[in-house]
Amino acid sequence: MAYSLYDATVVMAKGALTSLDRILSQAEKHPNSAGFFTARLTEDMKPLTFQVHYAAFTAEAVAATLSGREYIEPDEDLDSYEKMHARIDQALKELDKIDKETVNRVGETTTYAIRHEGRVEVPVKALVCSKHMPNIYFHVAMAYAILRMEGVPLGKRDWSRAFVSEYA
Repeated sequence: MAYSLYDATVVMAKGALTSLDRILSQAEKHPNSAGFFTARLTEDMKPLTFQVHYAAFTAEAVAATLSGREYIEPDEDLDSYEKMHARIDQALKELDKIDKETVNRVGETTTYAIRHEGRVEVPVKALVCSKHMPNIYFHVAMAYAILRMEGVPLGKRDWSRAFVSEYA
């Protein structure tokens, strides 16, 4: 069984979002959970709600890009755990809609990316693997770090368990 672009993107994005959902479930149980929405690691960093928003948005961008569709970042106000869980669920459903063959086929095509020098043509698989996937991991990891800093009892297994479930 070959490890494909689908495995490296869709499966891994699902793992990251599932991990994020579980991390948020742990946060909800904490006595100070109501104060976590605006928590951040440092003053110039975006808060927890943004980390959730951007991880989910980027996962939907992965689904759209690997399906050959455009996707626009939604405006949203994630001011409750219920809304954050729903947002993650929505992104997971978008990832579930695409099939492996489509991802692997579209990954071999090109698209455009905006860079400081303007619009440039790039391979779809390069855009998704070098831009989108690192962003998903980063924002889920930042949510994890914010919640750890706030005293939520999270460990490495809370982060990694969702990634191995697809193969174990």
